Amino acid sequence: MHRVFLSFIMIILFGLSSYADDVIVAKVNGTALTQKDLEDEVDRLIPQMTFHKSVSKEKRKNYYGRALEEMIERELAYQDALARGMKPDKEKVEALMGQIRKQYRSDEQYKTALSKDGLTEEQFRAKVEKGVLIESLISRVVTEPSQVNEKELKEYYEKNTSKFKQPESARIKLISAKDEKKVHDILSRLKNGEDFGELAYALSEDAYRIKGGDIGYIHKGRMLPEIDDAAFKLKVGETSAPIKAGDFWYIIRIEDKKPEQQIPFEEIKGKLENDLEAKRAAELKKKWIDDMKAKSKIEILMKTES
Repeated sequence: MHRVFLSFIMIILFGLSSYADDVIVAKVNGTALTQKDLEDEVDRLIPQMTFHKSVSKEKRKNYYGRALEEMIERELAYQDALARGMKPDKEKVEALMGQIRKQYRSDEQYKTALSKDGLTEEQFRAKVEKGVLIESLISRVVTEPSQVNEKELKEYYEKNTSKFKQPESARIKLISAKDEKKVHDILSRLKNGEDFGELAYALSEDAYRIKGGDIGYIHKGRMLPEIDDAAFKLKVGETSAPIKAGDFWYIIRIEDKKPEQQIPFEEIKGKLENDLEAKRAAELKKKWIDDMKAKSKIEILMKTES
């Protein structure tokens, strides 16, 4: 969590945007959220939502709706923390301030960055304290209550064993070609005793040729229907007749098969724990935010595009 917040703070300092910070875009229970706050939030969101590092000023507007929603939720959380009488953890604040200062070669460079963003060190510290306080509250009302113990995991697993089955799978080698005659010629050479892997390496027209055509174990239902249907009808050691699927012709050979099997609890426990806790956290956060919104006065003072 601290890593996410630290990234957000560094975006504020390294940001080059020059938007008027006195333009109010929304109010949450009377607290103003500015255009500068919005642009900082957009800078935080862009790396999460696109591969492009830079986005045009016009396209940035497409992120305004999501960014404004994030800002409103953060401000609601902050106001809730204050209402609960919470205070930011001083040690965490100092640790973060120390991490931020280390990003600069000197105090002068650090203060210059603050100045460019229109912040005094006291104002910046207040932003850090606010972030630490919000994190602490989220941990209290979302993260900690969403944790699942071993007993709950086992109970969920036992009640939903059908969800934790490994589908039937087959280890397959294949040779592909766009030309039907080429595939039939290859099949003749296989019937004459030539090695499947060597022919795949020399003649196949897909990326698996470098592995001798070995695509590994594939679950039933994961391949092109024509190949899937043939693969699970063949016995281990059998080679198919040419199969047309899409723009290619294929010859497949079945190296091994594994029947459907139950995934043991110990094997799935880690993933199951993560999934259940993420689901619980999302539900708890939504209810918490919805409850706060229902009791709050939220004014949107700008048009946004979703």
